[in-house]
Amino acid sequence: MSSETIYDELRFLQTNRSFLGREFLTWLWFKTETQNHKLNIGNFGSFHLYIDDKIVLSSSNGSVRENSLKGGTPAYAFEAGSALGTGKLVHEAKFILQDSQRQWSFSLVGEDLSLRNVRLPVISEADSQAHITQRVLSIQLLANIIDELFKQFMEIRISKKLESELFEIRNWVENKVTI
Repeated sequence: MSSETIYDELRFLQTNRSFLGREFLTWLWFKTETQNHKLNIGNFGSFHLYIDDKIVLSSSNGSVRENSLKGGTPAYAFEAGSALGTGKLVHEAKFILQDSQRQWSFSLVGEDLSLRNVRLPVISEADSQAHITQRVLSIQLLANIIDELFKQFMEIRISKKLESELFEIRNWVENKVTI
């Protein structure tokens, strides 16, 4: 297979499957709010997940295609619920993930689920080699947790559970719009 063919296939996947990332981020927002921000992430255990101070919602139609909300708690803003009510999905969001000992801050972009602006937990290793090792392990753990959450989303997305999940999401959106 030529490199041009591989490039074309990757470009097709990126442009025609990118909706999954936006659906995932919207689902993640739904899950965090409806489960008091506490998520069970498979073998990784329980973590708290919050949308921090930035959320961008977008759609490919309508006169306003993007709503970007920054500062404070934008996930609870009327504008965020209103954007959901018009069919917009999360394009990008800044999150805080924490357990009892560590906290990560990062942004996720729906197009390709790339991690951006990552802030790792404080590492107390004085030795520079141990410090670097701990940072690498910390970023790997974050990536693995995101992968596990995406796996949980996809398991629902392709199963019979999707119908009931969509019903719950519609109720959540309706409540956000009427508040």
